[in-house]
Amino acid sequence: MVTPNPSINITIPREISEVLSKTAQQNKKSVSEIALELIEWAIEEREDIYFSKIADAKEQSDPQWVKDSDTVWG
Repeated sequence: MVTPNPSINITIPREISEVLSKTAQQNKKSVSEIALELIEWAIEEREDIYFSKIADAKEQSDPQWVKDSDTVWG
């Protein structure tokens, strides 16, 4: 089957392979679908951590208040 999506080839430890296989069987999905779901979840977690750090830094700084509401609601 030809797909427009890029593919990757990785070598994983046997223990991880077994967990992926069992999880795939339990969820009636392929191992690659489970691996993709886990990769997507990990990326979202990293994004959450990144944006949380930005938000924390902004909370620590002095707020910039808008004095003229017409400027905002114009």
